[in-house]
Amino acid sequence: MATTGNNANWMRVHQQWGVLDTDEKPGFSPSLYNVEANKQCKSITNAGAHTVIEALEQSKEKYGQRRAAGWREVVKVHEVEESPGGPKREKIELENEFKWMTYAEYHERIYSLASGLASIGVQPRSKLVIYAETQRDWMATAFAAWYNGAEIVTIYATLGEEGAIHGINETEAATVVADAKLLKVLTKILPKCVHIKNIVTVQPCDADLKGVGVYNIDQLVVRGKENTGFKPIAVHPEDVAVIMYTSGTTAAPKGVMITHGNLVATLSGVEHVMGDVMTADDVYLCYLPLAHIFEMGAEIWALATGMALGFGSPHTLTDSGVKLKRPESRGDAVCLQPTFMVFAPAVLDKVYQSVQTKRDTLKGIGKCLFDCGLNSGERHFGRGQVGANRFYNGLVFKKVQQLVGGRLKCMITGSAPLSPEIQKFVQTVLDAPVRQGYGLTETCAGSCAAFWGDNQTSSVGPPTVCAVIRLADWAEGNYMNSDKDKPEIGMRRGEVLIGGPCVTKGYFVNPACPNAELEKKNKEDWEVIDGVRFFRTGDVGQIRPDGTLQIIDRKKDLWKGPQGEYVALSKVEAALKLCEYVEMPMVYGKTGGTYPIALICPQKPRIMALGQELNLTDASFEKLCSTDQVIEKVAAACKAQCKAQRLAEFETPKKFALIAELWTPENEMLTAAMKLKRPIIASHHKAIIDRLY
Repeated sequence: MATTGNNANWMRVHQQWGVLDTDEKPGFSPSLYNVEANKQCKSITNAGAHTVIEALEQSKEKYGQRRAAGWREVVKVHEVEESPGGPKREKIELENEFKWMTYAEYHERIYSLASGLASIGVQPRSKLVIYAETQRDWMATAFAAWYNGAEIVTIYATLGEEGAIHGINETEAATVVADAKLLKVLTKILPKCVHIKNIVTVQPCDADLKGVGVYNIDQLVVRGKENTGFKPIAVHPEDVAVIMYTSGTTAAPKGVMITHGNLVATLSGVEHVMGDVMTADDVYLCYLPLAHIFEMGAEIWALATGMALGFGSPHTLTDSGVKLKRPESRGDAVCLQPTFMVFAPAVLDKVYQSVQTKRDTLKGIGKCLFDCGLNSGERHFGRGQVGANRFYNGLVFKKVQQLVGGRLKCMITGSAPLSPEIQKFVQTVLDAPVRQGYGLTETCAGSCAAFWGDNQTSSVGPPTVCAVIRLADWAEGNYMNSDKDKPEIGMRRGEVLIGGPCVTKGYFVNPACPNAELEKKNKEDWEVIDGVRFFRTGDVGQIRPDGTLQIIDRKKDLWKGPQGEYVALSKVEAALKLCEYVEMPMVYGKTGGTYPIALICPQKPRIMALGQELNLTDASFEKLCSTDQVIEKVAAACKAQCKAQRLAEFETPKKFALIAELWTPENEMLTAAMKLKRPIIASHHKAIIDRLY
């Protein structure tokens, strides 16, 4: 059931969310705790569970006959010409209903698979790589490995051949589970991965790989059922559950060691935030990469809560999904009708751009009603309410809500800052609260989250009950705890340090082949203060008077101007994203340069329409992106948006370039979490940058 704009349950219930301790030390803020958290923050468990295996067992007993895991069957894969005579693209025809396993059935599959994996040598502390996109058997494989006391190794599907080789070889993994898409990559790199003994395929496969055993998950499930002597291995909170390779923006990926205790602590943190909103009656749409801690944490929490998990993909999420065969197939969200979703801000940026594009096609009374609806949502937002009033919500925004199934109760975003304008816009048109969370792979994701009653923007809320925050002075960036005494600032500022039971063990170092750089980072990036182990995030934050944290900068994202002024590149990019022509921006500052510039991946439909306006009717998209008239128009619109967002003159890019090729994880310009790989983008477009300077 969707919320309504006037639902008082979403309104702010109190003003104080976090509280500062009295343990201030030179150069550090006092510890910031959740108001309701145990101040000592020593041990957090979820409903008595100490490991994720215990959490799953509890769900099986409590929710055995409820829906657990749902998926859509593939009807047929088509090769379709998107335009007459154009190249053919693969389109997938899917059934428009989800098939389901109950918690009892899903647990039986997991247990049988665990037995099957044991039969091929998966044992305590052995490494099992999951090299696959998000789907039902990804989570089944992870739990099956944990039943054997094994450690799963996750590698982003978009890390490419070198990233996969690095993760497999560094961990010396003997077993790799791969889906059909990534099996092609795995087969290619197999000669360089000498430790692999077994490959388990998610889909049926008849590959014959010399020297390597090839199995299918269904085969191992059958074998496991026949192995009546299987006994699961007892695991403990301090045991490593996951070695999760972060995508990285420069150097080789780093494997973060996440324990069962870390995951259960995060469960407790999320449960505290979500417990009054989500129940076992809710439905969660799984589509973000499970190799990312954000999605893994959300799915484990949903399973522990007894929710129904429907598995989809980013390419089939809505009716306009690029991989969907239309009109036969509907989007995952339309078919599932989820009540809860998590988003990377980049996804909500696209929602904003798509809806704004449709809004601009409206005429007369239609456009007037849409704008009035947005104004209604803006007023409600300022009063701590959600959505527009009933009239506009029912008449204007109902079709927008149907794009994601029409039943959303709430949304959480993470992995990057969310623009205040986009937060208000999405919360209005989807009639559901949008809240930001904050955490890193190194802190098991759920370190901070804004409460549902807190309607302010640019806030990631207070620490969850499994975390504690300190701010460390960063003199180079001019962010100090003493800023609280400056009238124009009035808040403590500094690098964000996260402590508590959610903080992981560190980066994986192979004892047989030690990595000096990672050993150094394990000493420098984690720090013990008063007996609490903290991770230095590299993010810059400030603590608001109500005890919430606001991320205001990134140490690596700063550019120093000629007068010593600092420009927060991500702050400028957030403003540029609101420009009608912009799909994805990257702001760049050259060392020794006198001004910042912007590389813009523009929205193709907008640029093509602009070409028509400028009578450049025969020009291709690529040609328009290099045409001075077009660049000047886009630059003017971008500068106007920077002014509207009250950026200072020195923060506003002086020159712009339009990049026709969109940056994606596939072309290695973005991480799997859709973050800019700044050095790689800058290197790739060096000639353009040199020209702009």
